[in-house]
Amino acid sequence: MRAVALTDVGITRDNNEDFYIISENLSLFIVSDGMGGYHAGEIASELAANSVLEAFNMKQAFNFEIDVHDLLVHANEKIIEYVKAHPECRGMGTTIVVAYLDENHLWIANVGDSRCYGISQNGIVQLSEDHSLVAELVKIGSISPEEAERHPDRNVITSALGVERNFEVFIAKFDIKDYSHILLCSDGLSNMVSSQELMDVIKSEPFDRIPKTLIDLANQKGGKDNITAVCVEL
Repeated sequence: MRAVALTDVGITRDNNEDFYIISENLSLFIVSDGMGGYHAGEIASELAANSVLEAFNMKQAFNFEIDVHDLLVHANEKIIEYVKAHPECRGMGTTIVVAYLDENHLWIANVGDSRCYGISQNGIVQLSEDHSLVAELVKIGSISPEEAERHPDRNVITSALGVERNFEVFIAKFDIKDYSHILLCSDGLSNMVSSQELMDVIKSEPFDRIPKTLIDLANQKGGKDNITAVCVEL
């Protein structure tokens, strides 16, 4: 297993509210995407990611399916408490996607629309599940997945950490052998670059250059948000 990552402010934003963690010794990978404006969203994303990492480090034995929800609740509470102490940061929050590898399984948890993709010889599939307006519209059949990729409200999320004490969490388990790579990213990448384009880059580029090439592609298409890519070769 090896991992590479990069984050970029994009073209239109003044500061980068994304944050990522690679912990190869824990087999833990995180991308968080803050919201709330200058010097606020970036605090929320870093607080959430580091809170999850610290909790992983403290546990002697970790059952992802059982424990990850508690970790995210703790991260959520940290952001809420920070806002109480710093009212100028009111309104900040963050999405997050967490990937964890044990001997046989790939575990994914996410809140919001930061994503994890699985790449195999057969193609690319989104392993996380968006908590967003367009995801709800796809579920009820109002729009197609292809229309969702182009929908003008695709950045409207329905769940995030730090906003309120109740939030949605998606948790899933996959067989590691089914995938050659996983890609964690913020919506600054997934909203600008199609799934097919993501796969084409991962399949064709030298591994160390994948994040930079993906970020360059998103910026070529407008770079409307911060962009983060974490690629893991399984």
